[in-house]
Amino acid sequence: MIDQSYWQCHFFSPQGKDKDMHGKKPQSGRVYRIGEAARALNLQTSVLRFWEGEFPMLQPVRTPKGQRLYSEKDMETLRTIRSLLHEQGMTIEGARRVLSHGGAALPAASSGEDSAPSPAAAANGLLMDIVQELRELRAMLAAQSAGEERI
Repeated sequence: MIDQSYWQCHFFSPQGKDKDMHGKKPQSGRVYRIGEAARALNLQTSVLRFWEGEFPMLQPVRTPKGQRLYSEKDMETLRTIRSLLHEQGMTIEGARRVLSHGGAALPAASSGEDSAPSPAAAANGLLMDIVQELRELRAMLAAQSAGEERI
């Protein structure tokens, strides 16, 4: 594992014309390069790059050379996305809605405080909304069908 000070010293010091382009520094804690993150999540690197475009909350830090560095927070977001898409079978749009309504990270150990709803609670609420919309559509179609039968 490479020391955090190495990353800050070698990758995040201003270097020539790129000094303003890469002003964002990784948060404290471990950082993962895209290959390390992909191996940890058992995914292909292309999947991680694709998800960056699909999920606006996923924004890894870029080094001056363009290397992606994922923080622990990014890794939690990736784990949540993987769970929603691969384990729960949601679509990308559905997972994006869950993450935007329920936060980007899986719930940590509960401290007894009411915080943002967990992704599971947000997904449940989203499903209830979908069921309600489907019922309304069925009622509209039934009314339309009954109207056509009278003609």
